[in-house]
Amino acid sequence: MKKTILFIGVLIFSLNCLSQNQRATLYLRNGDTIQGLAKFTISGLKFRYNKQSTKEKYDSKKLIKIDINEQGKTNTYIYKLIKGSKYSAIPSLMTLITQGKINLYRVNVSGMTAPTTMGFVGTGGMGIGMGTSFSIDNYYVCKDKSDIVTRLTSIGSLFSNKKFIKAASKYFSDCPNLVNQIKNKVYQENDIEEIVKFYNTKCN
Repeated sequence: MKKTILFIGVLIFSLNCLSQNQRATLYLRNGDTIQGLAKFTISGLKFRYNKQSTKEKYDSKKLIKIDINEQGKTNTYIYKLIKGSKYSAIPSLMTLITQGKINLYRVNVSGMTAPTTMGFVGTGGMGIGMGTSFSIDNYYVCKDKSDIVTRLTSIGSLFSNKKFIKAASKYFSDCPNLVNQIKNKVYQENDIEEIVKFYNTKCN
């Protein structure tokens, strides 16, 4: 039960910062492209052509990609399937970070952990402790235009990815120079964007 409560809380918190109507371009699965105002919701995306038009709902069944203006910057969100996930048949919406021979995507999960039960010193009583805030960036990669992405690392509070060197060395195995720098910790998991840029510009 705690996991369910935590998941819902995280989802609401993460989408809250994207809840305002913004200028957007939607790329549909039928090949059409439409422009107007959009905002993210828990179930997908709400779109309308202008402030006077009727709102329409869009999700991964209709959408491939979204370009949306956020704080003066155009961000691109793409639906991808996650390799090995128990929800692998359900497309996940991801932010495009780097595009090239290898594309890098990010999904941010942030919110509060569920409150914990704790004892009060000297009283023998029980009480509810405060939850802990956290923010985790999950990074995914795929080669070329593959619809399936692989999670390479997760960076953020409450998380330590001890398998990053092994996972990254395997994924970038066709570029020995990059693998050597990863194993020698010249590049570490916090350098994931630089690692992908290195591969795209310096690896065959």
